[in-house]
Amino acid sequence: MKNLFIIIFIVLSCNLFGHESMINSKSIDTTQFVNIGGIKQFISIKGKKNKPLLLYLHGGPGAATSSHRQQITNILEENFLVVHWDQRGSGKSLIPNLKSPTLSEMKQDAEEILLFLMEKFNKDKIVLVANSWGTVLGFHLALKYPSKIASLIAISPLINNQKSQNLTNKKLIKHYKQHSNTEAVKQLKSIHIPYEKVEDMAIQFKWISDFKGTHIPDNEFKNYMEYFKEWERLWMPLYKELYAINLLNHKTVFKVPTYVLIGDKDLTTSTELTEKFYKKLVAPKKQLFLLKDVGHQIPAYKSVEMQNLICDILVKANK
Repeated sequence: MKNLFIIIFIVLSCNLFGHESMINSKSIDTTQFVNIGGIKQFISIKGKKNKPLLLYLHGGPGAATSSHRQQITNILEENFLVVHWDQRGSGKSLIPNLKSPTLSEMKQDAEEILLFLMEKFNKDKIVLVANSWGTVLGFHLALKYPSKIASLIAISPLINNQKSQNLTNKKLIKHYKQHSNTEAVKQLKSIHIPYEKVEDMAIQFKWISDFKGTHIPDNEFKNYMEYFKEWERLWMPLYKELYAINLLNHKTVFKVPTYVLIGDKDLTTSTELTEKFYKKLVAPKKQLFLLKDVGHQIPAYKSVEMQNLICDILVKANK
């Protein structure tokens, strides 16, 4: 009889542990709205519950990525529980008559979403993958909650907007002078840096595209201007706040493993300035990865390489 009880106990234990394992490995593919910063904000979650939690901080500001997550994080979703968050005013988190967000509000939102996700999934740590503007939020979280961050992946980080844009303008003017394009030179010289209005941003964008081999005809540029004008209403006040950020005048000290990915042809957040920032960066682990033949839009144009690299980085980091 005693042996029978032992056998029953073992069988029940196996079934219980097996059931728990099945729950933990359960695939998740869901969306929801969460009350963050006093408004409903949208998150999209995909992956396995027992995998490490990863928050993707999109760029912009205002360029939500949840609607095309299949392109950006489909490989990561095999190895992590990946959350895309449409930040305040972006994607499905855009509400009518929303006032222009401030940098302080965005940072507070990022803190709230971080703490919400860790509690929701009962995780002690979270991986941050931050792109472009998203690195402003990622760096803030790494400084404020180092014990909660497993690793920080910074893609095309924002280091010094004003210096980066000045370097780009000088490079473009020199190029178009050499090619006797007086119209390009005239327009580029008319730009105010820091940008005073969205036309400054649009003109520089136009000639960056042309420099990279994608000419934008005047009639098509009008369509781009409509987008820039719409973006300006909500985001230009916040964008102007970003000019106060200068990560080159001091050492940045993170207490979390930090990995930086940059494109060798980035004219939006200067590759040269990112390399200077990285040399000063202090972290328990750090590494810089230079992706070839790509500019600022690494998630769009080098998605597979980016994701495989992140997986490789984090697997090695855990060894």
